Amino acid sequence: MNTPGDSSSGSRPAAAASTVGIDPESQLARIRAGFLRNGIVIALVLEVLFFWSQSEKFMTTSNIRLIFLQVAVVGIMAVPTALLLMSGYIDFAVGSTLGLSAVVLGKQLEAGTHPVTACTLTIIVAAGVGLCQGILATRGRFAPIIVTLGFYTAVRGLTYVVNDGDLASGWTGRFKEIGQGLLPGVGIPNPVIIAGAVFIIGALFHTKTVWGRHMVALGVNAEAARRAGINPWRLPLLLYVASSVGAGIGAIVLVSRLNSAPPTLGEGIEIEVLSAILLGGVAFGGGKGNLLGVAAGVLFIGVLNDGLLLLGAKPFWVRVSAGLALVAAAALDATSRYFERRATGGEE
Repeated sequence: MNTPGDSSSGSRPAAAASTVGIDPESQLARIRAGFLRNGIVIALVLEVLFFWSQSEKFMTTSNIRLIFLQVAVVGIMAVPTALLLMSGYIDFAVGSTLGLSAVVLGKQLEAGTHPVTACTLTIIVAAGVGLCQGILATRGRFAPIIVTLGFYTAVRGLTYVVNDGDLASGWTGRFKEIGQGLLPGVGIPNPVIIAGAVFIIGALFHTKTVWGRHMVALGVNAEAARRAGINPWRLPLLLYVASSVGAGIGAIVLVSRLNSAPPTLGEGIEIEVLSAILLGGVAFGGGKGNLLGVAAGVLFIGVLNDGLLLLGAKPFWVRVSAGLALVAAAALDATSRYFERRATGGEE
């Protein structure tokens, strides 16, 4: 018989009851889902700790500022391209669009055009590339991968045609402040401020507007979204334009920072952009992702490149690491989709 003051025997049934109904498999699934959702943040922290332990220069103020400056353009381009991917479409031509935009900008500045007018024309040219891609991929119903790969090659070739062997460089005045200036009183580089503003605008669009919800719905199931009254092509078309405009803004920042507009500018940057987006958890097929993860993906790529150079790796190893990061991102995306199918009872 239990005494009134004896609570130990009464606590055992309560403890046993607290374990009733706990499914170890469901707990494991939640842990797995949490890891896949936050894996890039964990990987970024481990990466920072590794390079910090290997190089005393890594965590210096100047190097941290350099990392953010180096990834600013990738971040600017990654935001609208990630939103486009969430809607179920893709743009492989962002690097070529940046190159064309840079050459157009350089030609305008070399001809004495006012920087504001030159930048405006650059954005218009970039938007035109996105509009053409968007019309073909949405209204024309061409395969987005084929369309954007075609523009990737054609626009890069057009870049050399427009450049015509002339290297525009050496500007002075306020235009250089875009890429080389610092925010007064804070010391943060202007490109980082621009990238931060783009991320905030993109995040608000994604999470606080009806268009953001429609974008995700189209990525999940375009036909179901159409039946629910969502226009299946208008928003993706606008996002194609936004993706190319992001490349145009990136071109303005990069040309200002380098004080030069070579036709090779932007070559290979689409790999970094896509790697950052996929590492950040945006599904390749659309319908899933967030820009906080994309920001972590952008920083992961930047820290990796910077850390390898600090450890004395040759530049071509940076290219190798970029390719391996893209493969890792694709593997992460495939793993996430596999466990999602298992959780919903789909085919393995």
